[in-house]
Amino acid sequence: MITTATVYPCSVRDAMAHWPTGLAVVTTADRDGWWWGFTAHGVSHVSDRPPMVSVCLDRDARCRPVFTAVDAFAVHVLRAGQETLASRFADGSADDFDGIAVECGFEDVPLLSDVALRLECRPAGAVPAGDHVLLLGEVVRARTGPHEPLIYLDNGVRRLARPDRAA
Repeated sequence: MITTATVYPCSVRDAMAHWPTGLAVVTTADRDGWWWGFTAHGVSHVSDRPPMVSVCLDRDARCRPVFTAVDAFAVHVLRAGQETLASRFADGSADDFDGIAVECGFEDVPLLSDVALRLECRPAGAVPAGDHVLLLGEVVRARTGPHEPLIYLDNGVRRLARPDRAA
């Protein structure tokens, strides 16, 4: 039975923790060539024509001004075994790339290797949404890998096994 009750921000956050989402690192290069990245678990498919995705970025994140002004960004859905990358990019710092092998993609955006899914995007808008900003991106390149993605569920990182590989 669904009842009407006062909705508190923590209630919604706790409820949504039961909804599994992909765990991603979003990267870009600013106009001076500095690389930026942040961890996101709010990534969604928006449209087929044109192909678009959305990414939620905390309004107070240090990297928000960069991501709302760039010419391109990439979304990397992490694979099993990349839990440390999720932690590393969680604070949105500019120096998270130290010691990580990257290649340059569309508009010189740094691309992480060996991920479950990678989408290179051209920004299509930034919409204020409460305490976040919704970044919209038109996908210009997509690459999928054979890896099982990491997911975010119950306020933690989980591995997702594909049914054909389950024991």
